Amino acid sequence: MFKLKNGTIKHLQYFVACKIKERGFEDETLQERLLLLTEELGELVNACRKISGMHVDQNREISATVGEEIADVINMIFAVGIELGIDIEVEFIKKNKIVDKRVYGRIKKK
Repeated sequence: MFKLKNGTIKHLQYFVACKIKERGFEDETLQERLLLLTEELGELVNACRKISGMHVDQNREISATVGEEIADVINMIFAVGIELGIDIEVEFIKKNKIVDKRVYGRIKKK
């Protein structure tokens, strides 16, 4: 089983915290960061719709790539964690230990 190297996520969270300060975003509230996270999730969905072949507004330019939008979502998740004082690495590892004990399978359609 793959084991996450300690400090990997913590380093990314610290990087985002430094960028928040560097860009002057320290005064953002939790509500603002959640709003921005929601906005970024919407942009990710739009980028995925574009590459999936779903119907999209032909007059609307969707220039960002799925990868860029995933990075934006990750940045905002870290920003929310920073605002709440959450060590995302600790929580990520703790949650995955719980998930590893679950048994998954598809439910057969009736």
